[in-house]
Amino acid sequence: MIELKNLQKSYFTGDTETQALRDVSLSIAPGEFVAVMGPSGCGKSTLMNILGMIDTPSEGRYAFSGTDIAGFRERQLVELRKKNLGYIFQSFNLIDDLSVEDNIALPLRYLGLDRNQQKVRMREALELVGLEHRARHKPSQLSGGQQQRVAVARAIIVDPKLILADEPTGNLDSKNGDEVMELLHLLNEQGSTILMVTHSEDKAREAKRLVRMLDGRVLSDQSLSDQRDRKPFGGEV
Repeated sequence: MIELKNLQKSYFTGDTETQALRDVSLSIAPGEFVAVMGPSGCGKSTLMNILGMIDTPSEGRYAFSGTDIAGFRERQLVELRKKNLGYIFQSFNLIDDLSVEDNIALPLRYLGLDRNQQKVRMREALELVGLEHRARHKPSQLSGGQQQRVAVARAIIVDPKLILADEPTGNLDSKNGDEVMELLHLLNEQGSTILMVTHSEDKAREAKRLVRMLDGRVLSDQSLSDQRDRKPFGGEV
């Protein structure tokens, strides 16, 4: 699904060049669950932004589903993003004035679906994250764990090929964080490809693969065995 070859990303402040990514080569196959770790400033956020088509590389190849998109214009990237990518953010990024169901439905506005199709997808997303009973609530009426579950529902409602999760448990306590991780595992088991940036060694080791970064480079790329004893997702958060 994703092929990065000799990816470089530099930023300039006056005459000063900062290399955020240096010669990054990485492949991610459909159905993988990949965690990316590294200290602040190692380049993982830059990598996430490029994979999410929010930023573009300075040099190198980025192929998404077999198509090299490194030289795509913004309009082309927007079309790819809205049909293929789902985003989960550490700070939830929900709109306070909208209800849960309206927050979740936002990505559907750009897909041209009729009202009935939107309702079906909305119901399925709410059921998956266990928040049917909170559909009319505002984000401020929800716990942090519930807000992140709304964000998960919003990310998956377009049936994306790739889910990008940026510190999805970073603002949650351990119980709520575990619930969100269970959702990610469920999505992965249903076929979603997931790339997650995290500072948590424990959460990273729940993925199927762990990529460590340092100074803009891939330091190691390790396959992880899944030996966790997990219960099916469920319960109130």
